Amino acid sequence: MKRTAVFAVCAVALALAAPAFGQAGGQTLAQARAAGLIGEQADGYLGFVPGADISAELRGRVNQNNMQRRAAYTRQLDQARAEGRVATLEEIAYAVACDVFETRIAVGEFYRTEAGQWRQRTADQPAERGSRCQ
Repeated sequence: MKRTAVFAVCAVALALAAPAFGQAGGQTLAQARAAGLIGEQADGYLGFVPGADISAELRGRVNQNNMQRRAAYTRQLDQARAEGRVATLEEIAYAVACDVFETRIAVGEFYRTEAGQWRQRTADQPAERGSRCQ
């Protein structure tokens, strides 16, 4: 995908997935990220940090969020195809992850690299973006 198309896709997909970050009783996803229980992954979805004690409620909330993200990515894929752009669902999700890794992972939060390694963002080092990020 062209770079401008990727950024447009990112902006729309993030906006569509944003409501899932709100309070839904108990711990929010933002609170769970800050507590080191969950983190963003290079594939565009949330994941569980190894060794974290994940409640059934939080597991369900993460799964619901990931389903909402997939639906948003699918809508973006349909739009891209309608506009004659060639893309895959994976490319759409990955483009969103590139933006999230650059702009939304706070210091102290965990993230999973494209190599599958979990890392914690530090003040002096930004999140490691994937090789397909521009």
